[in-house]
Amino acid sequence: MKKFLTIAFLVFSWNNINAQLYSDSISVNFFLLDECRISQNISGEINYVHSEFDQEIFNYICYFPNKSSTEEKINKFLIDYKINIPYLTDYNKKETQFYGATVAPEVVVYDEKLQNLIYRGRIDNSYAKLGLRRKVVTAKDLRNVLEKVNNQEEIIEKETQAIGCYLNK
Repeated sequence: MKKFLTIAFLVFSWNNINAQLYSDSISVNFFLLDECRISQNISGEINYVHSEFDQEIFNYICYFPNKSSTEEKINKFLIDYKINIPYLTDYNKKETQFYGATVAPEVVVYDEKLQNLIYRGRIDNSYAKLGLRRKVVTAKDLRNVLEKVNNQEEIIEKETQAIGCYLNK
């Protein structure tokens, strides 16, 4: 009996070690406002992450939830800040509510196959608080999350407080 339990434990342990934490269908959802200075200032990091983690498993999209973000303003924003990611308006707030976004910029990383929230919050800590930009960015939250997804490592801090412009309800 003891031998059976030892073998069962080893098989169970081996299966858990090799279990995939994340599927091959991860959405990276940016919530942005064209008029928000913080959304404008974070564009470089968005572009960096998009180019650095340009892999099949990651599907990037930008949502513009406020009605003040017209198609014309959104297109100008994307061109001005060289963001080459598809976008959708979300005036009815369906996606905003589903993903739980409250400010812009905010990012939600979601496992579409497993229907599991991986991370929600700030892209990095470039702002200490509203109106106070840090001189040195010390936390690249989104980069770290995507790297952990790539390496099938557990993400401990699944939420951070995004600092930005409030999304209209």
